Amino acid sequence: MRVEIPVDFREILQPASFRGIPFKVKAAEVAVGRSVVVHRFPFRRPFGEDLGQDTTEIIVDGFIIGDEYLNGRNKLIKALLQPGAGTLVHPTYGYLDVKLVDKTRLREQFIEQRGMVSFSLKFIEDNDEDELLSQVDTQLAVDAACDAAYASLESDFADNFSIKGMPGWSIESITSEIKAAADAISDLRQRISFNLTGLSSLVLAGEQFKSSLIGLLATPNALATELGSLVRGVVNLFDFSAAQQSVFGESSAVRRPINQLLGFTSYGATRPTIAATTPVRSQQAANQAALFTLLARAAVIEATRASTFEVFSSKDDAVELRDTLYAALEEQILAASDTVYRPLLDVRAAMVQDITDRGADLAILVATTLTASMPAPVLSYRLYRDVVYADELVERNQASAELIHPLFLPASVPLEVRRV
Repeated sequence: MRVEIPVDFREILQPASFRGIPFKVKAAEVAVGRSVVVHRFPFRRPFGEDLGQDTTEIIVDGFIIGDEYLNGRNKLIKALLQPGAGTLVHPTYGYLDVKLVDKTRLREQFIEQRGMVSFSLKFIEDNDEDELLSQVDTQLAVDAACDAAYASLESDFADNFSIKGMPGWSIESITSEIKAAADAISDLRQRISFNLTGLSSLVLAGEQFKSSLIGLLATPNALATELGSLVRGVVNLFDFSAAQQSVFGESSAVRRPINQLLGFTSYGATRPTIAATTPVRSQQAANQAALFTLLARAAVIEATRASTFEVFSSKDDAVELRDTLYAALEEQILAASDTVYRPLLDVRAAMVQDITDRGADLAILVATTLTASMPAPVLSYRLYRDVVYADELVERNQASAELIHPLFLPASVPLEVRRV
């Protein structure tokens, strides 16, 4: 509820009513705040966990007075007994969708043969169940934004790529460059953990792309679509469920697609440049630049899509990935044409919303250093009065702390732990 109070409050006062039944108001109050749960453990200081904004309560003390107050009383009772939300016209907050909570006591008084009924109505602001059920799935929103961005990428590529009037040697040169890019994407696939059941189809798609490349050169939009599909396959066929599993003793650097895709954005910088010394060379350089730009943008978009599959173990992990993707998208946005600028902004906004929402309630990490080696369950109990965090302590520190065995967490080495 928001209202800007003018100098004279009488300017905004409105006749009060509920579900169209008018009444007078002698006092009103609003209870606002946040929902905080206080956790208490033996021999430790209590701490509060903020669960977000609490329910806003609106309490209105009203009355109906006059010789015909009974009609108003009966109508109000019928209004109060109706199910679901109703409209409350508050004297200062205006129109509010509310639900009645608690029973309402109506007190009748007879003063100098004049009747009056008074009451106190307690409402909460209504959060429609249908609206709650239809709230945006932030991961699906990222996926949709990534899909939508490809149309602008393809359009921008078509605006800059052309083989019209180009000599055969120039066409052969860009054909070789595109095939080299396809091979680089194939190499990218080999560096990550894949769902092998789909790998063969992706390899076949790459080979078919190279065999049909000559025909695609004349239709830049179709060429961009095929190139984008090759990059998208990196995420589509990655086995995220297997990547979440870890076995003690294995390297914690799981070959996930995000880092590989972000690294692929600099692919163009590794290729020979073309000097734009003649009109033909200028178009050849433009074609090459369009190719590298398309690949870089597709790689960043797919890295962002891959982030929706990430399961964060701490807020620090979520923030780190969010900032990394933000910077990668920012680099592409700053160099983007008008065609691509807005769709990339939408991808970035959806990503920030998704990772922020999913990381909001996660643990915050701090560093602690042991004075003597101890088993992970012992440290877990000392920190949290529970051994359930032992596996997490091992997994989080097995690489950085060069952990040899879960029964011997090393001393004199900073360990990452959940903040108590």
